[in-house]
Amino acid sequence: MKNFKISLLAAGVTIALLACSSLEVSNPEAENFPSDWNTSEFVRVNPDLRALQIRDQVAIMNAKSGKPSDLESFMSDSATLKKIALEHAGFTEANFDFKMNDNYTAYLQSFNINGVDSEYVVFDTLTLDSAVFEMQYIAYGKIEGRPYRMCGEGDLAKLVKKGECQASESAKVGYSNHKYCALDGVTYCFDCDKVLDECPVIIPESSSSEAAPESSETVTEGDSSSSEAVEGDSSSSEVAEPESSEGESTEPESSSATEPVAESSSSVTE
Repeated sequence: MKNFKISLLAAGVTIALLACSSLEVSNPEAENFPSDWNTSEFVRVNPDLRALQIRDQVAIMNAKSGKPSDLESFMSDSATLKKIALEHAGFTEANFDFKMNDNYTAYLQSFNINGVDSEYVVFDTLTLDSAVFEMQYIAYGKIEGRPYRMCGEGDLAKLVKKGECQASESAKVGYSNHKYCALDGVTYCFDCDKVLDECPVIIPESSSSEAAPESSETVTEGDSSSSEAVEGDSSSSEVAEPESSEGESTEPESSSATEPVAESSSSVTE
């Protein structure tokens, strides 16, 4: 049984990052963000970014503590493992599976703090760096069409599901001409033209032959964009991580299921 040592938090380990970032009108950086930007909301709908920052801090803790690996004990505690997966590692109930492939198993193992039991207790104390999330949005999020907030009631009448036809032909521009929100784990554009920017999906002949006349193209509303692993991630991670709040079906990925990821209690400094 591992010994839980919360003293790691006071042992010079870099856990709490205290950088603050103001988005007041007087801030020249404010022009890079939507007028209703809120960093905590961005993290809420992009749990994979929160997971990456937590994982980075685990790597720092393990490097500084010098304690031997205890992965066997970590991976054997199924209840704790699932709690960490759902609340801190970006998985959902729908895509978390103890019989995961090697890539996802390796990813989850990277949340193990050597010599510490109940890692989620430590994770709940972390103060995450808001400046990092803001830079990720500016550098990657807008280009890749990440949602930056939850969809509100006022958005419902104008929502258009995210699709490739909304992206610029220039990869450097991507989806940045539009704004996106998340609803039930699916990303929607809320300032798109419901006619011009509604992206159809061509149903493969093999799956539509019974429902449509032969040689006809059947289209349905939906997202033609393919699933991305850790959409907009600026990290150079060697393994695939769960995805952000997209509605696509590649699993296991963080918000690709139809239900939102459980929100961590880790705080974000603003």
